Amino acid sequence: MLQTIADDIWGLPCLAYHVQPSLEPETREAFGEVQRAIAERWPEPLHLVPEDGLHVTIYALVPVKVSFDKEAYWQSITRLSQGLLEELCLGHQALELRFSRLKVTDTAIIATATEETGLIQAIRHGIVREIPQPQGREPLHYDLIHTTLARYRTSAPVTGSVVKGVEDLPVSIRAPVARIKIIRETRFPCLVRDELASVPLG
Repeated sequence: MLQTIADDIWGLPCLAYHVQPSLEPETREAFGEVQRAIAERWPEPLHLVPEDGLHVTIYALVPVKVSFDKEAYWQSITRLSQGLLEELCLGHQALELRFSRLKVTDTAIIATATEETGLIQAIRHGIVREIPQPQGREPLHYDLIHTTLARYRTSAPVTGSVVKGVEDLPVSIRAPVARIKIIRETRFPCLVRDELASVPLG
């Protein structure tokens, strides 16, 4: 059995700053088809991320669930963050995210991807190396490239057969990425966001 955890901040105001790849409308539509297949098999109510809210977080420069002066910190790292992205991305070939499997966790259902050029890993390592953290905080370390497709409305146990049925759903989505962006998120999960910077690839 998997004990799921209800999302308690869905749709609420928040403040966060993320580095994200651009996603094409066709990619979002393909994710929507997978979401419908998930919802048909899941026995409990889900929050399905709307198509225009679907995103991939390369790095959360300022995460949602932290408590410090986020705006002051962001202002202190804005120029450095944008400069790092431009250095790593300008002139870099366009990339493609290849989503090939679903993973069910206690907080969400996600689709995981690979990326062959190494740019996402380079951005993550660059941020950890170059961007100073707020006092007393350690940098984040990521082991996956993923998009969150669904979160849970209720906390409920779900059988292993249901989990397996969802994780066995076929996924084959090639997501071209033309730009790397810095996004300000003001309603969770990226239901309301502003684009602060955009660096073209290719």
